[in-house]
Amino acid sequence: MSAFRKNPEPVPKDSRHRQTKKDDAIRRKIEHELSKKRSLGSRVSRRGKALPGTVMYLKPSEPIICKTSSTVYEAAQLMSARRENCILVVNDDGELIGIFTAKDLAFRIVGSGLSATSVTIDQIMTPSPLCANSNSPATEALTLMVEKGFRHLPVLDDQNRIVGVLDITKSYAQQMEKLERLNFSSKKLHEALDSVHLEIGMAEQSPYVLEYFASLKSKMNGPTLQSVLDHTTNPVYATIKTSVYEATLLMKEHRTTAVLVKDTNDDVSGIFTSKDVVLRVIAAGLDPRKCSLVRVMTPQPDVANYNFPIQSALRQMFDGHFLNLPVVDDNKEIIGIVDVLKLTYATLNQIKKIESGASEGSNNNSPEEGPAWNKFWTSLDNEDSESLHSDSITSAPDVTPSEFQSFNVDLGPSDSISAVQESISSKPAGSSLLPTEEVFIFKFKSPAAHGRVHRVSVKESDTLEDLRRLIDAKLHTTDLEALKIFDQSKDFYAISYIDDEGDVVSITSDSDLKDCIKVNRDFQSNKADLYLHSPHEAAPVDYTKRPGHIPNATSGDLIPGVPNYVLASGILGLTSVIAAMMITSNRR
Repeated sequence: MSAFRKNPEPVPKDSRHRQTKKDDAIRRKIEHELSKKRSLGSRVSRRGKALPGTVMYLKPSEPIICKTSSTVYEAAQLMSARRENCILVVNDDGELIGIFTAKDLAFRIVGSGLSATSVTIDQIMTPSPLCANSNSPATEALTLMVEKGFRHLPVLDDQNRIVGVLDITKSYAQQMEKLERLNFSSKKLHEALDSVHLEIGMAEQSPYVLEYFASLKSKMNGPTLQSVLDHTTNPVYATIKTSVYEATLLMKEHRTTAVLVKDTNDDVSGIFTSKDVVLRVIAAGLDPRKCSLVRVMTPQPDVANYNFPIQSALRQMFDGHFLNLPVVDDNKEIIGIVDVLKLTYATLNQIKKIESGASEGSNNNSPEEGPAWNKFWTSLDNEDSESLHSDSITSAPDVTPSEFQSFNVDLGPSDSISAVQESISSKPAGSSLLPTEEVFIFKFKSPAAHGRVHRVSVKESDTLEDLRRLIDAKLHTTDLEALKIFDQSKDFYAISYIDDEGDVVSITSDSDLKDCIKVNRDFQSNKADLYLHSPHEAAPVDYTKRPGHIPNATSGDLIPGVPNYVLASGILGLTSVIAAMMITSNRR
């Protein structure tokens, strides 16, 4: 076992930021080259409204398509530029004949000593992949992916034309964020119920009620990372002098997509993954045999304690945009490394177990209702106008009170299917793993692509630099050109919002960012619209979206944002339970 440095200095964060800048520079160069070869790869646009409960209702990503004559090097460039991990391969008639992933590139090309510039994609693709019909039930496709261990599943229409790619990790992320907002919306209701507990002498009643609420919380906390650790998650190590070729051999031998990199002091100083092979090595035109890991690894990766809930670990990975997470024990010793796919499967299986148990104890077998496994996947509100671009995981729309009924899982006051967490390595010993910060959502339009909207989530402790880093991850070269940003090391785009008085306010400091969040939360809103623009030009604002237009709590609701009928039914139900328990106790 190995450990990370006990007292890391601020250097790791800076070094990771520099690596991110390098990645962005590589992508911009690739996009410039691809703009000269427009016939190389293409996407398929989808039209029409998806039917609820179907595969298309899950909003699969836009597919990246190339022909069999494309080289692996060209495919790597496409994946890097579009921030995707798979490509669909078609014949001259446009029919799907294969699929190619980042893992295939690492194992079948670099790990086999082949040249990415001379091998064509048809030689190493996975032929005749399983597919889903766009109008098939969503749960059938997702169940197939869980059973087969797939991350990607091509989606075809009734004419066998490619219309998308279903990524189970992205689909889960959308639903996870929706449940987070369900939990956030229900907090005020439960706080009101807590006050009722005190008024009627809850502390003097039978402990069964307390045990009931505690069981709800344990359901949603779910299993921890320790439950998924086995021989397949044992960490694989390399050194900073190890070549990329040697590292991929280790990945291939141990059937993993990541290796941890040790420095000269035998401390883990970085991580290198199959995703890095695609972007930082092959797409960048480097020789895997001559390139050492110190040049292309991610310095000082985030880690998580083995007692960390799986849902919270997934949130950490989604927020950080990484696919692998080292796991440490209480002594900061590395005991395993898990990937996003393994954690997603573990969580989905847990949901199925919980809901199977709930279904067995329920007399409601109506096909219309169905198990919560189906509800979990099909309750997405498809009226959201935001586009699901392949490089961004967009959130589902805000949750309405009626949507509480679409889940069979009860949510307690502090329950959350996931939580935004900082790296465990930065937490003091004995600190709580429960979420302590609420998420605030920012939305902004793509400066170049009309109709494309992105969302990013920040914590109250995040800085302006953190916000810019999240926004940078969504922008393409065309967006930067539209903002008149030609050198990100020197030029910066401006970020503005509309305050409660209808004024356009620039966010130029951390305090400005906090003011923006506060202004919107004062109007009972947990999200805000941002406007990206050149610092020398006015912001392209939409005054109809200023915070002052957010409906305030003037409807007479006892709790802002929670209808009285929801509050009344909750209090009535709780009072009935307690009254019944008191009667039973008196009879005894």
